[in-house]
Amino acid sequence: MHNEIRDELSGHFTDLVTERQELGASEEEAQRYAIAQMGDPQAVGRELHQIHKPRIPWGLLAGVMLLSAVSLLGMGSIEAGGYLERYHFVPMQRQLILIILGVCLMTGIHFINFKRMQKASGSIYIAALITVAVSILLVPDMNSGTRRYIGVAGFYFDLIGYSPYVFIVALAGIWTRPGFLRSYNVRIRELMKLLLLLLPAVIYASVSSFPELILYLAVSLIMYIWISRRWVRGILIAVVSLFSGGIYVWNDHILRERLIGAINFNLRPDTTGYMNREIIDAIQSAGWRGQGFGYLGDALPYPYTDLFPAYLIQCFGWAGGLLLLALTCWFVLKMISYARAVSDTYGRMLIIGLGLMISIRLVYGLSILSGRMPLTSIPFPFLSYGQHVLIEFAAVGLLMGVYRRKDMLPAAKVPSGL
Repeated sequence: MHNEIRDELSGHFTDLVTERQELGASEEEAQRYAIAQMGDPQAVGRELHQIHKPRIPWGLLAGVMLLSAVSLLGMGSIEAGGYLERYHFVPMQRQLILIILGVCLMTGIHFINFKRMQKASGSIYIAALITVAVSILLVPDMNSGTRRYIGVAGFYFDLIGYSPYVFIVALAGIWTRPGFLRSYNVRIRELMKLLLLLLPAVIYASVSSFPELILYLAVSLIMYIWISRRWVRGILIAVVSLFSGGIYVWNDHILRERLIGAINFNLRPDTTGYMNREIIDAIQSAGWRGQGFGYLGDALPYPYTDLFPAYLIQCFGWAGGLLLLALTCWFVLKMISYARAVSDTYGRMLIIGLGLMISIRLVYGLSILSGRMPLTSIPFPFLSYGQHVLIEFAAVGLLMGVYRRKDMLPAAKVPSGL
């Protein structure tokens, strides 16, 4: 902010000199008067530092730490229930390692100047495309038959699952860069923006990564509408996507049965609606106090993954579920408030995009508790076990970095004709 502060002080100094000279003072007397009126330099410096110093979003940081603590508490309950003896797996220890790595990653990204990332947005977009291509073409098939995981030191990373975060960061920078494709006319620029938006969606659809497709389209369309103000075009794309997706799901027997079982598990109680029914039974039987720490029933398979929120309610009761709901809502509202506090256009788009990515996942994780939602591979952020916490910590670190510099950067405006 040195240049902006220098210009502001210089303008104020010039105004004082001019005002004094109009009263009959000489230029030298007017300058002495203006210097005296500017105040003590040390005091002015301290005041300016308080105005423009780095900010720490303590609310967001507290929310992440509380969710991580709840995650470790639940993993400890699973281990105490004898999961290690049954399946020779220690979810708490491995989750603790991931959380420590995630905190280190979040801290490092927090100090990165996010404005420099804006210039590299095109390279980030290309890198995300290459990563997805490598995952699809080169990574060997897993048991599920999908090419999306790469193993490192015993941990498997979902490259396709992480990629929507990277694409959102890239699009936020590309769309807010001054002079983006300015050498082309307006129609070409709009066409290029839509192609950049739709290309990842086509890739997700081609490899049947529907959770990532839905999340990416939802967030990217909101960002597109927000930055371009093309409300009709954005809504039209959303309607066409929903209509096409509905036709595809209805014509696919497996997906149609899963959807029917989720909407009304009584119609498919022993097949696609079985797990939805088990979730409802587990929650209804929990009561206000739950089954207690260390409870490990057989109704919820792999309780440390997608069904982890249901397991927490089963152990700690409806009271624990209400606390989890309150914590989640508070965390989402904090992210929304930080977006409003940032004046830089690129920084605000980063908070909106990444905040929506995390918020939609949080809302979906809670909606599973209703027993009326299709079960997918979308994990509960920061809570359920898995390497997904690393990309989530990284996203929060970038959000914290944006908020850290909210008073250290001049407000940026998107040029007309973007």
